Amino acid sequence: MYKKKNLVIFFPSFEKGGVANVLRNLIKSQDSERFSIHIISSRNLLSSIERKKRFAFYPVNSKINIPFFPPRFTSALNAMFVLITLLKKLNEKTVVHSMQSNVAAIIACIFKGINIVIRNSENPIYSTIHTENKFFGWLVFCLKLLFYNFADGIITNSEGSAKSLKYFVFNNKKIYYIYNPYLKKINKKKFKKKNYIINIARLRKQKDQKTLLYAFKLFQEKKDKYKLLILGHGNLKNDLKLISKELKISNKVIFMGWIKNTLPYLKKAKIFVLSSVYEGFGNVLVDAINYNVPCVSTECPSGPNEILLNGRGGYLVKPKSSKQLASKMLYCINNYKESLIKNSKAKIKLNRFLVSKNTKKYFNYLESFI
Repeated sequence: MYKKKNLVIFFPSFEKGGVANVLRNLIKSQDSERFSIHIISSRNLLSSIERKKRFAFYPVNSKINIPFFPPRFTSALNAMFVLITLLKKLNEKTVVHSMQSNVAAIIACIFKGINIVIRNSENPIYSTIHTENKFFGWLVFCLKLLFYNFADGIITNSEGSAKSLKYFVFNNKKIYYIYNPYLKKINKKKFKKKNYIINIARLRKQKDQKTLLYAFKLFQEKKDKYKLLILGHGNLKNDLKLISKELKISNKVIFMGWIKNTLPYLKKAKIFVLSSVYEGFGNVLVDAINYNVPCVSTECPSGPNEILLNGRGGYLVKPKSSKQLASKMLYCINNYKESLIKNSKAKIKLNRFLVSKNTKKYFNYLESFI
């Protein structure tokens, strides 16, 4: 009797954002005759209607709580034991794909003798330097340095991210980059624009909206009819609101919070600004380009350079420089026809990120380890 191949997806601390969107697109695109999919996560990925017959869900419960340890750390430990228990029940035609907390998943697979493919979307050095908890940041860095070499394969979502891992992994042949299966179709419509500058990101140190606020203050001195829309939530919300008040721009900065569908706001924006100190990829840049919104982005590791064609498809500035960011924002507005031409050059290359193209690559690669 034919046994389906098992694909176990390990995503303990479900967070809204780029990785979750990629996973959602993968699940919706998978061939149900090809794999039996099992997802280990703290939250269900799809609604009960959407997930019908698509996958089996294994919740991560808080059985282990370690005082003073970050929730994500304890969630990874709990998920590791869920994974070990599940692997005992599955047949030998199984591969584990870890999209988060990779070290915990690797340890479980070593213990059970199962092949594992991990996904690494960030530059390990930059993500450690800019982490909010330095002790755990460096602890995780050392664990990655040790255990990543035990992974059977490593998927990265950009060429830059793949290059950063070459100093981390002895066998570079394990590293395989596949652009995010993110974009469903190329938009061909045009939309009426308003005097909005938009940023869509979690309110965290990595996204560096502090620099964006200082840049917008400088921008406002020349262009006082524009508003800055910040869509996202995070632990720095109150700090950023306070900075906007201190800079006397609070009447021009609108903190929208988390919004499920950001496209109605993005379509109306004049420009999109990404201020991050590092990125795994930068899915929102793809959305902005697709909806004809010129982009100003920090030249941070790893995705923006590739998405914006090294500056031919948008404007790139050094991270953490409010003066450079303000200067490019002004240039983008003052030379808007040029900005739209740059955007159209980037848009021609958007088929690199189509769901239909990259999900096939993704599943073929995972299947090769069964």
